[in-house]
Amino acid sequence: MQNAADLAALVAAFFFAVLVCAGVYVLVRLARLISEGTRLLADMSSRSDTVFEQVHAAVDRANQQLDATSSVTEGMDELNAGVSQLTEQVSALAGLGRAIAAGPAGRAAAMVYGVRHAVAIRRDGTGRPRRAVPPVLPAPVPASGTRTALAQEAAARRRSLAQSGGHR
Repeated sequence: MQNAADLAALVAAFFFAVLVCAGVYVLVRLARLISEGTRLLADMSSRSDTVFEQVHAAVDRANQQLDATSSVTEGMDELNAGVSQLTEQVSALAGLGRAIAAGPAGRAAAMVYGVRHAVAIRRDGTGRPRRAVPPVLPAPVPASGTRTALAQEAAARRRSLAQSGGHR
């Protein structure tokens, strides 16, 4: 048999071999983890490139829309300028129309209209022009018996309206 020193060396060699095997196992697992991480990082990189391309395309489309919007805005500015010029011209024409109507020509036109109207009334002999609104006569006051008949008729209308649910 061997002495105690040889036995201790044999046990130490066994534990050293177990320790080396455990170290190799840990290193193999670590190598797999690193290779998986590298593959995941490469996959994320390719995906991010795709996402960046999509974002770039979206930004390009947004820029195109902004360009179209700016051209529409410029068109609206031109339209606004044209409308303001038209407003100024209409305002000037309205002032001219007021000046003509308030001046001698307007007074002469009113005089001609009045004379023509008076002559038309004289010719017809009715004493009232054809296009005039007829006078509004006050409504006749019904007799006492008629008033109750009107009230009964109104009450009957209200009852029929209530029965029909408010629809005629």
